[in-house]
Amino acid sequence: MNICNECTHQPTVLCVDDEPYVLKALERELQRYGCRVLVADNGADALELLQEQRIEVLICDYAMPQMRGTEVLERAKTVSPETKRVLLSAHGCDPDVAIPAVNEGEIYRLLLKPWEEEEIRCVVADALGSEPPEWQQRQARVRERLGG
Repeated sequence: MNICNECTHQPTVLCVDDEPYVLKALERELQRYGCRVLVADNGADALELLQEQRIEVLICDYAMPQMRGTEVLERAKTVSPETKRVLLSAHGCDPDVAIPAVNEGEIYRLLLKPWEEEEIRCVVADALGSEPPEWQQRQARVRERLGG
C-alpha cells in the first residue's frame, strides 16, 4: 500500500537513530509505503539534511550520543518549521523525555520502541494529511484502505 499513491511529489521522511538496524527497519517499512526515506545516524547530520532538503516528516530517536532527540527536534522546529516531528523512544512514558519533547520540540507524535508496523504507517499518513491541504484527500483514502 502506497501512503501517497497519487502524489506528484514523493513525500520524504527523515529517520534519525544511532542504531543502524533501527534505521534499516524504518527505511524498509516506509519505502514499502511509497515514501522517499533519508537516514542520519546523528543529530548534526539530520539538521544539515533538514536545511538542504524538503522533508515532510522527521522521525528521531531520543537516546543518541552527542545530541538527544529532544534537542534535535527543538532545533528542527527552527530549521524546518513545516516538517512534522516525531519522537521515537524506548523511554516514552518517562516524563523527563515526553514533557520536553512536547514543550520544546513541539512534536507531532511520540512512538514507542518497539513499534508496530501499522503504527508507523498511520503516524506518517496522518502527518502527511495534516499539511499541506492537498494531502488531506490522499490521507482520507489511506484511512479508508486501512479500514477506517
